[in-house]
Amino acid sequence: MKRLIHIITSILIITAMFTQIAIAEETQNNVKFTDLDETYWAYESIQKLVDAEVIVGYPDGTFQPDGNITRAELVKIANLVFSYVEKQETTNFTDIKADDWFYDNVLIAQNSGYIDGYEDGTFKPNNDITRQELCKILDSINTFVELPYDNAVADEVSPWAVEFVNRVISNRIMTLDENNNFRATEKATRAEVCDALAKFLIIEEEPEVETPSGGGSTGTGDESLTDEELNTTMDTVTRRLEKGVIPNLTSEAQKEIVNDIISNMEAYQNDNTYDYKSAADDAYEKYKKLSSDEKDELKYQIQLQNSTKDLLELKDFFFPDVDID
Repeated sequence: MKRLIHIITSILIITAMFTQIAIAEETQNNVKFTDLDETYWAYESIQKLVDAEVIVGYPDGTFQPDGNITRAELVKIANLVFSYVEKQETTNFTDIKADDWFYDNVLIAQNSGYIDGYEDGTFKPNNDITRQELCKILDSINTFVELPYDNAVADEVSPWAVEFVNRVISNRIMTLDENNNFRATEKATRAEVCDALAKFLIIEEEPEVETPSGGGSTGTGDESLTDEELNTTMDTVTRRLEKGVIPNLTSEAQKEIVNDIISNMEAYQNDNTYDYKSAADDAYEKYKKLSSDEKDELKYQIQLQNSTKDLLELKDFFFPDVDID
């Protein structure tokens, strides 16, 4: 698993579009939170972890996305996301007892090698996890390779955490704000933890059920989708492009292409006789004018924020009949 996650995160930028390791389509359930809706920046990531029963809300019906997560809670979530189950026999942390609710998860985390505690021999399970501590854990699990990245962190990072923060940022797992601040020493919010970890959650794909012939299938080249299913996928991908991809792009030319793709899908939803293939061809002409780095970044961000299954279903609305390399 550790090697698989490393491959996913380190090679995405140079792989061909839509040919990476397939992950399952995001599932939907009926969990709704009174303090969270689809306009929230990390909604998709939170919902993905909730659907997978990795994280839950509170008894009062809230999720509290801006709340914090303790170190004990974080190891439980990480173990579930990365499917770690093997545990070592005991722990040498002086503040961990066998009757603690998180005891087994700490043993699993130690056996997996991604936590080592503090110099005084403690784990501090009830301390809230900081953003730089989260970076160290993510890097310890995935063994990131530092990728080219133009922006340097402008605010404080503890000396011990610099290498971990830089690798996590360069792999676009967590990002800088508009002022190039990372807030490394601040506590990570529940939403921030979900947004980072959701990128690694791989769900087994359910077998596809063929749509009976004669049903209301689309004219997009994928005859297994009904109009309703296509619209649902378009709504999901559009939201991810708007809220996840565009904010992380670095050039206006890239953003223009993504906005063209969004407009193309919206036009088709309003009128399914719309010539979406010609519009996609126009977007591809703009794509060819990008620099190599801009192309890589654009493909990476689109892949990072969307499931491969959704992208394959909507390929004709991006760059139809073209192998991107």
